[in-house]
Amino acid sequence: MAIKQDQQNMMRIEQTIDEMFARSAREFEQKIAFFQADDFYVFGAGNMGRAALAEFRRIGVEPRGFIDDTPGKEGTSVDGLKVFRDKPYASSTVIVCVHNPRHDYLKSRERFGEKTLSFLHIPWMFPQLMFAHAAHPDSYRPYKNDIVTLYEALGDDTSQKTFIEQLAFRLMLDWNFSEHSATPYFPADVGLPFAEKVNFIDAGAFDGDTIKLFLKHFPRPGKVVGIEADPRNFTRLQAYLAALDIDHVAYNAAVDGTEGILKFDATGDMAARLSENGQMSVRSYTLEHFMKDMIGPCYVKFDVEGAESAIINQSQQFLLEKKPMLAVSIYHHAQDLIKIPLQLHRMGYRITMRYHGIDGADLVAYAMPVE
Repeated sequence: MAIKQDQQNMMRIEQTIDEMFARSAREFEQKIAFFQADDFYVFGAGNMGRAALAEFRRIGVEPRGFIDDTPGKEGTSVDGLKVFRDKPYASSTVIVCVHNPRHDYLKSRERFGEKTLSFLHIPWMFPQLMFAHAAHPDSYRPYKNDIVTLYEALGDDTSQKTFIEQLAFRLMLDWNFSEHSATPYFPADVGLPFAEKVNFIDAGAFDGDTIKLFLKHFPRPGKVVGIEADPRNFTRLQAYLAALDIDHVAYNAAVDGTEGILKFDATGDMAARLSENGQMSVRSYTLEHFMKDMIGPCYVKFDVEGAESAIINQSQQFLLEKKPMLAVSIYHHAQDLIKIPLQLHRMGYRITMRYHGIDGADLVAYAMPVE
């Protein structure tokens, strides 16, 4: 009876996935039918907007201008493109290139009207572009079997619901998914041993914001290691850690699948990342470098702007031996939400998935060792 039930469940999830792909194919063209490559503006003249502009220019596409609410930007030029306070022509499309927890895309769509798109639509209109964590829906089709396998492997109902909602969002870009946890990296229901003394490695530590949450949730902290490559962010991280009465160390470095010197795009905010076009160099190390001497339980969080998969691939044998608890961002590349948790599952981890952010961001896989 149990085998028959499992077969029925498998058939249902396969049917659900087939229906999502079919709906995506039916609705794809109509969702972007109004877009014209010679009549659009980019909303947001910050880091993301400028990155989008660079990508458009790389393929010979030029927006009509930026739109930005920042006082003092109106009437100026950013990267040679004029900045407006609002959309000059009602017929033009606006592509929203703003991505932070205080911004709501749906409100921007209300403001600019029906001819509004998100940066997530960029690969829909220009499949040759891979921008931010956006991708063309067809890029998920080769992973159908992996999608089914991962769904069955996820550790609880919330994870399965989160996974299906996130996959549907990427295939159809309907902003109707829910948030299951407001506490990034430390949800109460994924199996973290809050009462134990636990070491913490924060790869992509920013200014110490996640370490602050760790200390709130683990009243008996072990050693804390903060790793941040951006110099301005690192200065803030150092100052925060120096004021704490705990065993800690801070590294101005990057975590990657290789050790060496890499190019880094230092923005002084959460967008800082390793990049071939980066304006500075940074020393990178593998995960083993930071946790090889750790004694006792260890919890490792890495939100490293796309290097997550490389770290896991390089550190696979080390992870199998040490079995630290992991919180891994799985949204920086299109297939990360499938490939990374499935790889960790196959390494013997129990996988749960929680969503903490906006526009498909801050999706995290929690990997807990199975006793």
